[in-house]
Amino acid sequence: MVAINSLNIKTVFKVVAGGITVVSISEVLSRWSTFDQLVTAFNSCVLPAGTGLVQLTEGCVCLTVRAETLSALTTLWNLYQDGTLETRLYNFFVTDEIRELAGGEEVEVNVTIEEQEYEKACLEFINEAQGNSILLYLVLNQLKRFIYLLKISADLHVKL
Repeated sequence: MVAINSLNIKTVFKVVAGGITVVSISEVLSRWSTFDQLVTAFNSCVLPAGTGLVQLTEGCVCLTVRAETLSALTTLWNLYQDGTLETRLYNFFVTDEIRELAGGEEVEVNVTIEEQEYEKACLEFINEAQGNSILLYLVLNQLKRFIYLLKISADLHVKL
């Protein structure tokens, strides 16, 4: 399940010649002392501003990324669409150690973000914005009513 305003980036690292997967979560985490160090490095080297890594899961390397704004989410999607995200992930994860695990063979990175997840995250931002607009409208109406009651109260006080 994907968290609100988040996308799962499914990443498979495999040897081109044999199609064998060469990277697991343990290899990904082995380069950093802590998960927080990985997150900091990943956020600054791979992701656009306004997005952040929130989770890694096993299988293929599945990176859950949360966007702070609709604009940041759209930027992430565009990076995925034009291949920039795949290039960044390759440059970030495919190290000499990974090439060694692959026996010197070329390592390929395949990245997938489901379009339905992107659309769902976009709708969550839109619904949140609409909800905030409705809330603001209700608060403003209450404020108008309060000001009106204050005026009535002031008028009564002046007349007495």
